Amino acid sequence: MHNKLIATLTFLSLANPAWADEVTKDNTGTELEEIVIEASRTGMTILDMSVNTSVLDQQDIEESMHKGVDEILRQVPGFSMLRAADSTAAALTTNTVSLRGLGGNAASRTLVMLDGVPIHNPYSSEVFWSRVPKHQVERIEIVRGGGVNSWGNLSLGGVINIVTTKPREKGVDFSGTISNPTTADLNLAGSHIIDRWSFSGAIAYFDTDGYENSPEDQRGPIDENVRNDFKTASAKVIYEIGDNASFYINGHYSDEYRNGGSPQDVDLVKTWFLGTGLDLDSADGSHWALSLFYDESDLDSTSVRINSARDSESIRSLRLQPTSALGTSLVWSYELGNRHTLSAGADYRWTDLDIDEFSSYVGNMPRTLTTWVASQDLGGFFIQDTWQVNDAWQVNGSARYDYVSNQGEKVKTDLITGSIDPTETFDKNSETTVNPSLGIRYQASTAVSLRAAAYKGFRAATLRELYRSASFRGGINLVNNPELQPERMTGFEAGADFIFDNDITLRMTLFHNTVEELIQNITRGQAGDLPEVIEPCGLIGAGETCRELDNVGEMEAKGLELELQYEPSEYWSFFLSYLFNDTEVTSAPDNPQIIGNQIRQAPKNSFTARVRNTNRWFDTNLTGRYVGDRYEDDLNSLPVDDFFLLDLRFSRRVSKTTDVFLTIDNLLDTEYEVRSDSNGNLEIGRPRFIGLGIRYRR
Repeated sequence: MHNKLIATLTFLSLANPAWADEVTKDNTGTELEEIVIEASRTGMTILDMSVNTSVLDQQDIEESMHKGVDEILRQVPGFSMLRAADSTAAALTTNTVSLRGLGGNAASRTLVMLDGVPIHNPYSSEVFWSRVPKHQVERIEIVRGGGVNSWGNLSLGGVINIVTTKPREKGVDFSGTISNPTTADLNLAGSHIIDRWSFSGAIAYFDTDGYENSPEDQRGPIDENVRNDFKTASAKVIYEIGDNASFYINGHYSDEYRNGGSPQDVDLVKTWFLGTGLDLDSADGSHWALSLFYDESDLDSTSVRINSARDSESIRSLRLQPTSALGTSLVWSYELGNRHTLSAGADYRWTDLDIDEFSSYVGNMPRTLTTWVASQDLGGFFIQDTWQVNDAWQVNGSARYDYVSNQGEKVKTDLITGSIDPTETFDKNSETTVNPSLGIRYQASTAVSLRAAAYKGFRAATLRELYRSASFRGGINLVNNPELQPERMTGFEAGADFIFDNDITLRMTLFHNTVEELIQNITRGQAGDLPEVIEPCGLIGAGETCRELDNVGEMEAKGLELELQYEPSEYWSFFLSYLFNDTEVTSAPDNPQIIGNQIRQAPKNSFTARVRNTNRWFDTNLTGRYVGDRYEDDLNSLPVDDFFLLDLRFSRRVSKTTDVFLTIDNLLDTEYEVRSDSNGNLEIGRPRFIGLGIRYRR
């Protein structure tokens, strides 16, 4: 009865249309078809793209400003991290990103960038979302599939490019939100322009008491709230060198703390980023873009084992993980006549890793120290052409060559006796690959356009997958595999875009992707009531599971993407985005037990629906999100139930510069599953979240 009453009141609050005297407009003032998709690398607009592309504009972002960037992106069906938990609760190593179900283990298969620079941790490809300055985000571009494979590694599932705003003179942007569960979210951004100089910066502070992420009947004395706190600062300086060139330098720092739900299950991570670059328009009409960056992160992570009564915990391991990366890119573009837009470029990234992991604890004293030293060289070059054949036909083509080389070694030290085992040196792992793409777009009329694309892509195994074994909460022991081969994808898609009477827009896309050598966590066995030796894990604890990273012969992901937008008046808008995504392992010569199974954490059905209303009292947004049934393991023996969540937001402009808002996430306080394990333990998502906030801009 209580939930029905909430839903009824929500509907009534929306039913105030035609008498509004002022309409809130999009802050950018830019029509969608005018937006240049920077992820295309050739300056194409969204209506030029031959692959399915979406843009979250400033209004989409502002209405979710109290959420993490990962939660903002969950508006897009098919966007997923390893699990459905938000970044408040998710383990840092599970913040890996995929589109169209190309997931299954803790590695990203979609490239995430901030202004064209990758923001993945180079060790294991997770994204530390706190490093994104939310108040400086203008839009987020989501390009699905491998059609923009000119970016190389990780882009086989798609590309997400977070684009920040340009500096404005004496610009200030502040927001503050206080919430229940107790949370403080403060953000301040500013910019200023003096002659040829532009300055911008942002700081953010987030502190929360978190929430209980296990069902009430499974909690014990040891359980605490999961929580994630962080502090960040970023800055950028741009200098205009004459009328045809500009130079920039930017930096970022973040300090993040995560508690995984018990006193000793703690992660601490600090990240530093420094970048610089030059943009130049030459006399012949060419544009050149040069960038250089250095990225470093220090992660201290404690893994724990909790007993079956959930009244005590013991430390499995303490990992000290400094990672650094140095990268550069050079891109040239040129408009050849009125028909061709050419681009070519090269990029390179070097990654260095040095991990110390303390394990075999007796009480709080470790008995073993394992040290991993590893590096990765990753580079490539591409060429791309957008050919406007005539007013109706457009052809996009590209080809990219990539080279990746990995090497690493491991050594164990007995901390009791001081003895050191012989160093285990892994064979050098090197690969080259060439991946083409071809897309066609046909403008049949002002209301109908057709598009199709075919492409290839690849993903190199991460240093974590190649060289480091790990143990996780929930009794999972995962063994690395230095013989892993890169994943290789072949895909095609076809779609149609329709505009009806200027107030209805419909986009449909059919896709089919085949991934060879997909890297998955393969279950090798589970211990019974007593500790047991299961290879290749060795001796594992009672009830624990042994898994090994391995290449699967082949998997397929095929489905339908549907987007519908209806704006019957200036006061109302309706939006629906739906994904049907059928994933299946079709070949696994070394692991026949998983043939026919669904890919881990890849639901077949998901959708987002949204209603917006503007009236004289306040603006209202009601958003519903559905995620279908899925599985937590490769054997499809650990089901995770589907869920539907409602979020509600009211906002009101109280002056030209100030808005106040009330937001209620998980309006019906639904308890929904995020993860399950072989011992019957469940992880649940965030309960109802009520926030009151203010936004000031000038």
